[in-house]
Amino acid sequence: MIKNWEKYLASGIMLVAVTAMSIVAFSCKSNDKKESQTTKEDKVVADSIAEDSIVEDTTLKIADCDFMYFRGNKFCFFSIERMDSIVYEGETDEIVNYSFEPGSLGLYYSVCKDSSMVLKYIDFDSEEPTPKHIVNWDLSCNDCITETYGTYSSLSVSDDGRYFGVNYDFSWDGYWFTKIKVYDNELHKFVTSQNNEKLYSYFERSYDEENDDDESTISFSEDNSYDSDDEDLPQSHNYYCEQKGKKKVCLTDKLKFEETPEEYYAGIVSPKGDRVVFGAVTGWGDFPHGPYCIASLDGKYQMILDGTDLSYDEGPSMAWLDDGTFLYIANFMPDVENFKPTIMAIFPDSTKAVELFNVSEFVMLPKKE
Repeated sequence: MIKNWEKYLASGIMLVAVTAMSIVAFSCKSNDKKESQTTKEDKVVADSIAEDSIVEDTTLKIADCDFMYFRGNKFCFFSIERMDSIVYEGETDEIVNYSFEPGSLGLYYSVCKDSSMVLKYIDFDSEEPTPKHIVNWDLSCNDCITETYGTYSSLSVSDDGRYFGVNYDFSWDGYWFTKIKVYDNELHKFVTSQNNEKLYSYFERSYDEENDDDESTISFSEDNSYDSDDEDLPQSHNYYCEQKGKKKVCLTDKLKFEETPEEYYAGIVSPKGDRVVFGAVTGWGDFPHGPYCIASLDGKYQMILDGTDLSYDEGPSMAWLDDGTFLYIANFMPDVENFKPTIMAIFPDSTKAVELFNVSEFVMLPKKE
């Protein structure tokens, strides 16, 4: 009996051992399967992350834009390549003038707050651009408005970014402001002087002759032709371009002016060196009047820029882009009541002006140094 019981006990122990080993083996296979599955899933996730990391960031950034314009109290930035805008809504006060810090996207600007002028600063190159108070100008906003155009005086910034100036006290005697207020942002105080010329000297531009455009290869000239019956009345007055080694070219013989131009303003050549913008003086009042024109330097393409006038010089009303695109503001039309100033663009391979959107001014964004 005892031996039989021991025999059965031994058999039972072996059966339990075998069963246990089977369970362990199954568990190992299951774990191996799970680990294998997990490894595959991790690889899929890793591959997905790798793919996401090389996807191009298509978000438009301020640094990629070409110019800034305004809609109410909002700073807006526009990219010609993307034909898209970024709108910054962090400022709530009325923006009256502005100037970028030389070589950066740091913007100094004045606002009209409770009828007083206040200087502020925003670094648009930072992750979270935030307006910062610099100083109260201690000037009434009305003291800084021109009576000719009804616009605010501009903000001047010295080349080193230390001094800031704003004109005030408009006078009809010279059609300009009689005074300027200067703030030293390093010493954090206003610069005082009875000599306006000394105060203006802080904002005189210094030019590096080596970096000036080489105009020796391109020159412009004008001439008059007179009627034999009345030599005092010019019958035509043309503008010419002359390049070294090339024949002199007329840039205005295809243009039909309402009045014969009396003279021309010096031309500004495009970055590509194939077009030029210039002004044609067709009359005089308090200021010279007449349209701006654009022409190719070979004279084949000539165009009068509608809605422009030499007398309007408030703000940056025109600019060349590096790719040869020309931007300008159409400010004038006979139907003044229904006219809205508009940014116009003439693209490098086009001979027609394209309307972008209705705003009265824009400023080119500085390129980082």
